[in-house]
Amino acid sequence: MTSTKEIEERIRKFREIEKIVLSMKSIASSNVRRAQILIESLREFEENVVSSVGMVLSYFPDLSLNVSGGKVLVVVFGSDQGLCGNFNDRVFERALGVFGKRGELMGFLVVGRKLSDLMEDNVIRTFSAPTHYESIYSRASELIDQISLIFSEEVSELYTVFNEFLGVGSYRPVVRRVFPFEVERKEVWGVPPILDIPPKEVLSGLISNYIFSRIYRAYLESFLSENGVRLMNMNSASSAIERSLESLHIEKNYFRQEEITSEIEEIMTAFRLLVEER
Repeated sequence: MTSTKEIEERIRKFREIEKIVLSMKSIASSNVRRAQILIESLREFEENVVSSVGMVLSYFPDLSLNVSGGKVLVVVFGSDQGLCGNFNDRVFERALGVFGKRGELMGFLVVGRKLSDLMEDNVIRTFSAPTHYESIYSRASELIDQISLIFSEEVSELYTVFNEFLGVGSYRPVVRRVFPFEVERKEVWGVPPILDIPPKEVLSGLISNYIFSRIYRAYLESFLSENGVRLMNMNSASSAIERSLESLHIEKNYFRQEEITSEIEEIMTAFRLLVEER
């Protein structure tokens, strides 16, 4: 038969789990809040870079963004950690659905070891997914270095596949072309601006900044989506724990009442025996 001590032990264990859940909930909430703020700034930066590329191309019409035919490189973003539902499955299905049968595919760069375990084929290299907000910049820089090395092998197209953040617990897998990208040439008047370095190098630097911002944004979107799902799951877990604790307290009070009743009956029985002996 269950005793109040056994129930108290179960309550103690639930309290320990509750502390872990609340800690994970707090971390996920902080990650989501800070990443959301940065994404807004990143969008503005991307717009400025694209505008600058358009201006350079307009003033220097001999320059071009066209790249001769080559291989397709795809970066797919997933997670290293669990507790995020079918987060990896959905982005995996999206990547293979779009690029799995393309003959010009060079391969996949995969962010997230759990995602890499799903993909298996055509994985060029696997990178660790960021576990906290501060690590995203260094992870993005490492990935860009790898992309730069591969681009020297005549890659003409670069895509990202990631879960785009739509709200806490809500996301959708998307495909974004990073390079080449379309920029509108505008009609300009007057002479081109005076540059200290060749226009081609200016254009190359702008394109590098653009690619970095797109990779960085894909990291952020994926990071946001993952932590948004984890935050929702932790909220659900926290509510479930509260309900369980409430049920255990009711059960504890019931059994405690039963024990008190039993103790009273024992006292009454002993009292009757003493009275009868007299």
